[in-house]
Amino acid sequence: MIVPSLPLDVVLLAVAAISVVLFALGVPLVLSFGLWVIAFYFAVPGFSMANVSITAFSELESFTYIAIPLFILVGDLFREADISKDVVAFSRACLGWLPGSTGNTVIGTSAIFSAITGSNAATTASVGQALYPSMKEEGYEPGYASATIAAGGTIGSVLPPSIMLIIYGVTFGVSIPDLFIAGIIPGLAMVVILVGINMYITEKEGYGVDTDAYSFEARNVAETAWRAKIGLGAIVILLGGIFAGIFSPAESASVAVLYILITAFVTGRMRTGHDVVEAGYTSLVLVGVLMPIIVIAVLVQQNLAYLDLQDVVSNAILSLGSDWLVIVALIGVVLIAGLALASIPNVVLTAPLLTPAALEIGLDPVAWGVIFILGDAIGFITPPYGLNLYIISGLTEIDYMIVAYRVLPFLGGLLALLVVLLAVPEVNFLV
Repeated sequence: MIVPSLPLDVVLLAVAAISVVLFALGVPLVLSFGLWVIAFYFAVPGFSMANVSITAFSELESFTYIAIPLFILVGDLFREADISKDVVAFSRACLGWLPGSTGNTVIGTSAIFSAITGSNAATTASVGQALYPSMKEEGYEPGYASATIAAGGTIGSVLPPSIMLIIYGVTFGVSIPDLFIAGIIPGLAMVVILVGINMYITEKEGYGVDTDAYSFEARNVAETAWRAKIGLGAIVILLGGIFAGIFSPAESASVAVLYILITAFVTGRMRTGHDVVEAGYTSLVLVGVLMPIIVIAVLVQQNLAYLDLQDVVSNAILSLGSDWLVIVALIGVVLIAGLALASIPNVVLTAPLLTPAALEIGLDPVAWGVIFILGDAIGFITPPYGLNLYIISGLTEIDYMIVAYRVLPFLGGLLALLVVLLAVPEVNFLV
């Protein structure tokens, strides 16, 4: 033991407090929570340090995890091939004729980027670079323009092929295709809600250009869709192959990578192997960051299970009695966890604590998975963490608190969707 004279619970609480403080001070999560994991194995009799390597190997040997770097690579190739302007043109053709033209285009482009990259952060950064200058030129208040882009980025966590849904499915043994199917309606609902809020605000504030400059024309939609064929074709391959049962998520991502490479070289968007290496390098770096976090999060989850903390939290929530009070508690914990934790540790650490209570009130495991990921996504635009807010604030050089204030209407709309899905899940999921 670390300190034989002290009770085990005191030792673990002390180390947990130190880990939390280190995390709050900016120490990488792998190191701060890794300290707690190592201390646990030293303090608890009968636990071998060998379990760290055994768990790491057994967790990462899952074939499904291969999909994660491949999905990241799809997004990087998408960026390297400079496909974004064609997707923007297609989104504008579909949504630009509505009030709030460019704001709607931001949200539509975010949905398409999400279906290609599966990442909220990548979506926020890419759409911000592509469309923030246009929004600023068209008279959108800079804080509101930034907030719209940050809100659009949340779609990437829920709309398939979400990387977070893959991690949730692998971690908890839930069918990933089922999670993808279940994420379609909530993901599209997010798009509709965000577009509706943008239309109302832009009309009220007089932002943007006169929408008479744009009109909905089927021919224009078809022409821009053809120009955006690389990106849209990748979506068809990614989702079509999975939903049709032809490919697993990893196989579908592999075919999508091959498709983008072939079409990008044939059309001259990529000319040398150096472009591929550049895209692959970014993917490798991100995988190197993600995988250790997954392992540490799983180890922490195992330790919490040993301490029966999952049952304690679940019983405490269920003791509230009323299903509505349980729903309020679930929403509260999901949102608070989303404020403080990054997505992967939040999924692996928080979800096991809440899942027993969610299932006890009748939620389907697949539906609950999507609901949890939606709650986690809302954390991306909620201070003090608000990853998307930080990304767009750094990109546009708009003060973080200004963006956080202007994102509140979008935040309210997504919170309303979360409440509806928890209260009436059976009408919102194809499960």
